[in-house]
Amino acid sequence: MAVHYQEKTIADFIFQLRTEGKLTYSELEKLTGVSIPTIHKIESGVTKHPEYKTVKAFANAFPIFYEEIIRAYVEQEDGIETLFEILREIVSSAKNLTLAPVVAVRILQSPQNKTEQSLQRLYEFTETIDIDSVKVSLYQVIVQYSRDHGVPIFVAKGLFQKYLIERTDLAKMKEAFREGEEILHYIDFLSLEERVSYYYKMSLLAYTLKEYPKCIQLGHSGHEEDTTNSMLKERVALAICNSLWQLADYTALEEHITLYEKLNYQIIIDRLKMFRAMILARTDRHMESLPLLWECLDEVEGVHRLPRLNLLLEVLLLTKDHDSIKKLINSNEECFFPIENATPYQYSEVGKYFRFKGKFMIGKGLVTQAIEAYLASVEYFGKIGSHTDIVELSHDIFSALCFMKNQINLELLEKAKMVYNGIIAEKGEV
Repeated sequence: MAVHYQEKTIADFIFQLRTEGKLTYSELEKLTGVSIPTIHKIESGVTKHPEYKTVKAFANAFPIFYEEIIRAYVEQEDGIETLFEILREIVSSAKNLTLAPVVAVRILQSPQNKTEQSLQRLYEFTETIDIDSVKVSLYQVIVQYSRDHGVPIFVAKGLFQKYLIERTDLAKMKEAFREGEEILHYIDFLSLEERVSYYYKMSLLAYTLKEYPKCIQLGHSGHEEDTTNSMLKERVALAICNSLWQLADYTALEEHITLYEKLNYQIIIDRLKMFRAMILARTDRHMESLPLLWECLDEVEGVHRLPRLNLLLEVLLLTKDHDSIKKLINSNEECFFPIENATPYQYSEVGKYFRFKGKFMIGKGLVTQAIEAYLASVEYFGKIGSHTDIVELSHDIFSALCFMKNQINLELLEKAKMVYNGIIAEKGEV
């Protein structure tokens, strides 16, 4: 049955579905469970706004047009309880989810409650939803409606909750961070707990994105307001120290290490030797740093070895200690690397490792193995959308291919094509 219609009233839908489907009133009654007199009243306009259960019966009888029928009904409905009933059904069934923001807007437009009351109730309802995509769409409705009606507290709360969800999507970290920065304009409307959480999570995301000055600034803002003790607080302290190291601000790094040691941040205390080794390594005292770096590597197990392994490899490459590098690469370290469900930081560290491995292989003249390592590095940096690293690795791969001249391995080229196509498909860009 091909039914063509415009979105009008429920009466219009019933008339078109019945006449174009060549259904008798009796057949329509059997199909929907709605009595003939009721159908007559709706179609003739006597009943201008039927009960929701009646409309739902028609929508269920014509599932192809379910969304259009419910949408038409919602656009004429002002009853806030009925609208919430519809929204609950949409979410619980996980079907026709594009209707959710439409219903949410009508809830906020309902004259039965004040704007702030409706926003609060919709916000509380959204918190209970398990489907992240629906939550994001509803928080977006809350943010936009609050902006349009001058309710900044719900602009702040909606943006914050939306950010908490989107920051976990590895493919959208940069976008989430940029949108998260908007929350700074509304920060005073968040509770103390929300503000501290915001500063900390933004600081850690900034570090992952190599926005080191912002990591430090946001982390300091969180520490200034947070009077509690927590592992998250200490993790931010570690991110601040690592950012200072990346910025080569070793004086400030020494000051922060000393401060956090006095504050008894165990995560820093456990890494004091590592930080001393890091500073030595980056101030051209490579030979002094090596004994400490070897000790630091042996102090931890599993995935926790990876950042220490990378720094050690970096120094060993600078000192041209190829025997030690070969020993590390052949030591089965790679079996401890996180392959799935890792943090962005861990994926970044795995990417670094394979790049170091590629550089070592090139130095030994093992071009094929070098390119394979570089491609592994590209894959991991691709998981977190680290475009700068991917571009740099592309140069490494091209240089390696030049070494091969007329001995280029076609199978290797095909693998390279697959890796880069995979990144493009996942991220939509390179």
